[in-house]
Amino acid sequence: MTKDLEQIFTNSQKKVIDAFSKIESSKKAKITFDKWKRPEGGGGQTFVIESGAFFDNCAVNFSSISGKKLPKAALGNALVKSSNNGYRAMGLSVISHPKNPFVPSSHLNIRLFCILDKNKNIKEWWAGGGYDLTPYISFRSDNVKWHKDARALLDSYHKNFYKNFSKNCNEYFYIPHRKERRGVGGIFFDNFTKMDLNKTIDMLSNIADQYLSSYLHIANKRKKTQFTKEQKDFQLLRRGRYAEFNLVNDRGTAFGLQSNGRIQSILASLPKDVQWSYKKDPSYIKMEKQLLKHINRDWNV
Repeated sequence: MTKDLEQIFTNSQKKVIDAFSKIESSKKAKITFDKWKRPEGGGGQTFVIESGAFFDNCAVNFSSISGKKLPKAALGNALVKSSNNGYRAMGLSVISHPKNPFVPSSHLNIRLFCILDKNKNIKEWWAGGGYDLTPYISFRSDNVKWHKDARALLDSYHKNFYKNFSKNCNEYFYIPHRKERRGVGGIFFDNFTKMDLNKTIDMLSNIADQYLSSYLHIANKRKKTQFTKEQKDFQLLRRGRYAEFNLVNDRGTAFGLQSNGRIQSILASLPKDVQWSYKKDPSYIKMEKQLLKHINRDWNV
């Protein structure tokens, strides 16, 4: 059965790869597609675009791994689950860092954790995932549509899902040491078992489709906007926040490292180009003040 479940994730991966390949117009972009195996069990496939006309970098990573001891980061706030007979964890993660500062960074993750019985059948399972948007020059219309699309999808499963998942997203993608959110939110859920497995897998697949549709709408709307060096520098400095969250707070990064994952795939979520500056200049302070008005508020619709 796990092979059938893996197919759902690889189908979603292919859709994102096809779409990202289409939007990247440069023939000089560095494109890599690796299939890899993990010594402890399982493996995956990673697609990366670097130094393109649209992408500074992006990564579309599928993994399906197995092992004996479930890493702590897989549990979140859940009760500790017994995995004496091993576990299987599979998921798709997508990160986009566009070149144009008017196009937001974005992130998608869908995942499934399975506890196995002595016959290696699924004894217990839970799902998680979601998607979020990190603009640098933020537009109200983009943020509202991003959330409206998410709500329309989730309302087809349960009227409370969007309310709960969007709240989770605001709380999860928060950078405590900065006292600010990573972006304008989206949806996030974990330890999910409220529907049967087939319907949950259907929801995960549709979440991936909705992410792609919503993000491409924004990307195609903003990608030809002319930008200044000042705006590009601001984007690179704000990407530092993205890197800080992923390295300090993100449970997905922690899970990958705790499970002896493939380092280059785990860290492919980091932006290729990023800056830190000890002192903020006046133009940065002005742009940051405007951005924080959008980031440190709820866009829940």
